Amino acid sequence: MSSRYLQYTLFLLLSSVTLGSSAANLGTVTLDSGATVLLHDDYTWEYIAISTDNVEEANNTIPSDTIDSTAVTASNSVQASNNKSSLLHSGLLNTAVKYDVKVTYSDSVWRDQALGLKFILSSDNADGVVIVKVAISFYDDNANKITEKTVNVWQATFRLPETYLRKGEPRNSRVIWIDGIDKTNWTNKLLSLKVIEVETR
Repeated sequence: MSSRYLQYTLFLLLSSVTLGSSAANLGTVTLDSGATVLLHDDYTWEYIAISTDNVEEANNTIPSDTIDSTAVTASNSVQASNNKSSLLHSGLLNTAVKYDVKVTYSDSVWRDQALGLKFILSSDNADGVVIVKVAISFYDDNANKITEKTVNVWQATFRLPETYLRKGEPRNSRVIWIDGIDKTNWTNKLLSLKVIEVETR
């Protein structure tokens, strides 16, 4: 799918939406590269790693008169699996943007059996950001999902404005410790991020 067609599709979908207090998912679009993009009704989008288990669901998400229904099909599950693996290995899923906050996975460390993750955060929010909650999906070296963890990658200290995430001031997160990941099966460091909550003050 060309970028011009994607833009036209976005216009068709978003022009019919009344914005609410939180973003709702409109559907998915598959690009020529094989990447799958999830569209939200707040004019934002994100890359997703589609699995063979939900190919049919993705195929039915957007009405057929809006998107070519052959973009993702159940009969093409092998291709979908390959696309998911390629997307994970590309690093595109290592960054998530929502509510004017950008979170990027930057590095990892190990302490015994605990995995430590590091992130870089930036904000375009006019208010100070005090909490950023992210869902992290982990994938093994064969691009199979291991687990998902929800963590606060940023948490400011109460009544200490200098600890707020401010517009135009990128910050490094603390090390986020995760248990339950097999080090021998996570050598490719495959993960995806999704910002699910941002609190401001």
